[in-house]
Amino acid sequence: MKKLTSPGLRSKGDLPSHTKGGRQPKARFLIRELGRETWPDFARFFENRHPVWAGCWCVAFHLKRGEPEGTAAERRAYKERLVRANRSHAALVYDGADVVGWCQFGPPAELPARMSGYGRLDIAPPDWRITCFFVDRERRGEKIAKAALQGALRIITIKGGGTVDGYPIVIPRGKPYSNNFLWSGAASMFSDLGFRRLGNLGSSKLVMRKMVRGR
Repeated sequence: MKKLTSPGLRSKGDLPSHTKGGRQPKARFLIRELGRETWPDFARFFENRHPVWAGCWCVAFHLKRGEPEGTAAERRAYKERLVRANRSHAALVYDGADVVGWCQFGPPAELPARMSGYGRLDIAPPDWRITCFFVDRERRGEKIAKAALQGALRIITIKGGGTVDGYPIVIPRGKPYSNNFLWSGAASMFSDLGFRRLGNLGSSKLVMRKMVRGR
């Protein structure tokens, strides 16, 4: 795996959502990496479109055990500092000029929270972790999360590849399940993109892994 020494991808590095692991969900979607240039788009997506979820700012996985998450304003400022320091990574899904979804990823050193399951399962930690998804409520059902995951894998390929773990939910067949609780993705989506099951982290959450070759 290559070190994370380069800045975020710039506009000339915009990525289509197609990867070898799956088919392109929507031709109009564009993937850009979260970085200094795309931070305003990311912030606008959370603050203007989803003010309730904006208080989260997806910082929980950045924190070690016992570290406080702080207030919503403190979480926003912390997230922005990480992004500008190239210590927070994500694939942003654009439809035109607007972000409609995202997928957070990074190495364990960058996303150290909730790693205890690896010891229980007796498996080695991955090079990369896929920790969070969020899709515009009005755009769900368009496979935007899948486009985001494909984009994250493509960016990881460019950064040198390695083992990539996700922690998806197994959706019970025939039972209603709210999309609000699918922030770690659905197991079927990961399977479609070539991830294999390593073990269980509970009654419904899995650890799934894929080996991504670097460029």
